[in-house]
Amino acid sequence: MRSAERECVRFAREASEAIAREAGVDKVLIYRYFENLPSLLETFAKEGSYWTSVEELVGDETAVDAESLADWIVLLLTRFLHDLQKRPITQEIMRWELLEGNELTHELATVRDRVAIESLEFLKQKCSFPPDKDIPAISAVLIAGIVYLVLRTKVSNTFLGIDFSSPTGWQRIEGAIASLLRGAQIASLIQPMVETEE
Repeated sequence: MRSAERECVRFAREASEAIAREAGVDKVLIYRYFENLPSLLETFAKEGSYWTSVEELVGDETAVDAESLADWIVLLLTRFLHDLQKRPITQEIMRWELLEGNELTHELATVRDRVAIESLEFLKQKCSFPPDKDIPAISAVLIAGIVYLVLRTKVSNTFLGIDFSSPTGWQRIEGAIASLLRGAQIASLIQPMVETEE
């Protein structure tokens, strides 16, 4: 229990320092304007710096070369991976959430869930979901894997022999995401042909 308490105190100190650095102000100024860490994080979440939006992930649709549902999911997940890697404060908040669930961390999780649901709605507008595939569940597993790997790099740069301290390791993950989704897409196209031949 003491270890978890120490980790929460460490998180509070590091988060405040990181937010002050990003804002370009002294940490004392942060404490002057915000009553405590929860009020600071609540403002951070509401201001949009905490989590990406669907619009940010998609970018300029006219420049996107995505035709199938698999292509769109690969695009969103790859861009989500890149975005999360650029948000060290968000990563710290997510690590804290794993240690201590509370009203604030639940509120921050709600922000993330809302964007995930909006992403699924965006995908539905682009391509119909196959009735025999649970796209939200598939997305949840892939997003959880991405989040875990990004958060894990703070304590270890390798996982299953993949070196995440180099771009090559992350490129392998991007390739795996594409292989999984496009492979599933091909398998679902082949399966009806096999059933027809029988």
